[in-house]
Amino acid sequence: MPKTQRGEVGASYTEYAEIGLTPPDSVVMACSQSARSAQALRTPLWDATTVAAPPDLRRLRLLISSKRAQLASRAGTDPTGLEMLPSLIILVFAMSRRKKKKCDAKRPYCTTCKTTNRQGHCVYEEDAQRNLIHSLIVRTRELEDKLTSSESEPPLPAQLATTFPLTECTRQQYLSAVPVWSPPVIEPLVPQIDSVCSQGSMERLREYRMNFIRFCPNVGIKLSPQVLHAVITGDPFNPDLHPVLLHASQLIGHLVWQDNRRTTCISNFETYELETTLTLLNHGDVPPLLTLQIHNCLMIYYFIRGLLTQGMAHRIDLWDPLQEPRAEDEELVCALSHLLYICVSATLVLGWPSDLGPEYEEEFRSVTLLYPTLARSFLSILRARNVILLQRTRQLSARLHMLPSTPWDAFPGRPQGPDEATWLAEYWSLLEEAQLNLAAVNPALLRSSMQPEERGLTHALKICIMVALTAEAALHHLAPRSHAESRQQCMSSVLKLTGIGKTLTAADYHGLDYMLGICWIMAANVMFEESENPVDELCAMNWATARSVLVACVPVLAGALPQMAGALQGILERANLKLTPV
Repeated sequence: MPKTQRGEVGASYTEYAEIGLTPPDSVVMACSQSARSAQALRTPLWDATTVAAPPDLRRLRLLISSKRAQLASRAGTDPTGLEMLPSLIILVFAMSRRKKKKCDAKRPYCTTCKTTNRQGHCVYEEDAQRNLIHSLIVRTRELEDKLTSSESEPPLPAQLATTFPLTECTRQQYLSAVPVWSPPVIEPLVPQIDSVCSQGSMERLREYRMNFIRFCPNVGIKLSPQVLHAVITGDPFNPDLHPVLLHASQLIGHLVWQDNRRTTCISNFETYELETTLTLLNHGDVPPLLTLQIHNCLMIYYFIRGLLTQGMAHRIDLWDPLQEPRAEDEELVCALSHLLYICVSATLVLGWPSDLGPEYEEEFRSVTLLYPTLARSFLSILRARNVILLQRTRQLSARLHMLPSTPWDAFPGRPQGPDEATWLAEYWSLLEEAQLNLAAVNPALLRSSMQPEERGLTHALKICIMVALTAEAALHHLAPRSHAESRQQCMSSVLKLTGIGKTLTAADYHGLDYMLGICWIMAANVMFEESENPVDELCAMNWATARSVLVACVPVLAGALPQMAGALQGILERANLKLTPV
């Protein structure tokens, strides 16, 4: 191969090195192909001293002209040169558009001059450094002037903050900014039939009775010290212990034992205890108070087992306590309070008519006056007070739409009618009662939550306070939309409710009270309506936080409360409807 042809490959690297660029892939491939044919003689086209020379567009144009002449003389003998020519032409156009990079003022010379081998010509780094410092000082003074002017301006009035409602785009932005909270994962029930479920040893029976004693506050049973000791020992010959109470305690204790171990086995022992309890209750000489207590226990048993039809078959005409009042009997008060709680809960959850008349609820109001200490400390009374408050709140809300005029529109020239005045009086009475109930439940909840052995009582008190918070939120929701204090109080009640709901563990969802489903549906309805026109941006973010918790808990609640799954599903449908753009 002629010398001129052998030197063309080596010259391509030199040509790119002259202008400080990396050769393109086509040139690299051409070099690898031609280098093997030129190993015997490596004579570069350019002298080594020309590599460090600065880029020269005129020399590149001359190089292209010489290349064109060489290719014309060879007439296609070497295809490598044909690949190099377009690359050099593109390089000339790129160099004609190339601009010098900004000086970074590094010492002893900038990075741009170092890359292009112009270290000796770098004479402007001092100016760049000086200009950078000057620009920073100018920018700092500009920001200080803006801060001073903004502080001197008077603040906007509070009314202007609520004049402009949030757009749907802004509301979606807040919803997406709220972190997603996930409820606990509930392990499914594991059916198992083994010897443990049917074990009837003395130690196991004692454990069942101890479970019943710890469960007594949940069913409105308050035992005297003598009866309590007799239940623990399980002595059937003890005169203080009726046999029906002994078998009922072992039945309920066995039910609690199964729930704690997440099993659904129904053993022969449970069947025997249930049949014995029913036989003694129907044919034995059972005192009226004990009859009421045992029926409360059986209501819980049939409800947990899902045997509502079988439970309704055992309804009998119980002894009417109003005919024989016993004002000093605390056990009677606790049992009657739980009976009232069950009747009102069945009305709210299942829609059943109450077996107790309105006069019974009126008599129950005197409990807080006759037994103030008991009314603030015993669970059955606290739950009955709050569930009655929630029922009356729902009734008050239904009556608001039937009034001839809005009770909030009264002014000196337009007096209120008798119906509006009655409605307002009951509204303020219920709002005051809600505050009293919360003040009674809050200390009891905090006290029991600090004692690990009181986990069951703590769970029941959480449900109790959530019922009270739901009633409070619903009452504030009935206030005028223009009343900022009611809007803030309504939001605070819902946030407290969702905050307590987040503390429920997976174990708390087993055997969950159906009243929580009612509270969740009512709180979600309030949230959806209040969040449509939030007071300000902060309220919009708070409503979005409450919304995330309320929606996230729906699948877990639907699994724990199967009879309310359809109603709870409406929360998800409404949430999806709100998120769908119009």
